[in-house]
Amino acid sequence: MTEAEIMALRGDLTGLVISVVSVSFGMISAYIAGLWLLLREAPFSLRLLAFLLLSCGLAFMGSLAWGLNDVLIGTDRAWAKLATTASEIPSFGATRPALLYGLTYYEASAGLGAIAFTAIYVSLAYLTFIYKWPGTTAGQVRVTT
Repeated sequence: MTEAEIMALRGDLTGLVISVVSVSFGMISAYIAGLWLLLREAPFSLRLLAFLLLSCGLAFMGSLAWGLNDVLIGTDRAWAKLATTASEIPSFGATRPALLYGLTYYEASAGLGAIAFTAIYVSLAYLTFIYKWPGTTAGQVRVTT
């Protein structure tokens, strides 16, 4: 691969990574809104179904991100094989700055993402199945005969 091809691929992959994260946060935000407006008063079976759908969506996004990470690391390896580069960029994320305690930028970002999404997922499970929501969103129902 040439330098230009690698740079173009990196740009495309970066856009895809941002899209995956954006869609994941969109799914989580929609679930939170649905939890507050509808699911908090829903029967257990409906809450379970909604949480399973969220789980499947996040698992899909996670596996997609994993695959994109492999391709990103592959472009870094291809970059390292170039004899010289016009841009003089040494690598894209394989450097290990002291502030990351020996981790590369790739490893640190993957670790932080995993920690964040795990915390969010556990929190949503708690809010869906354990937390007792105060009040009700439904208005009073009047039955007249």
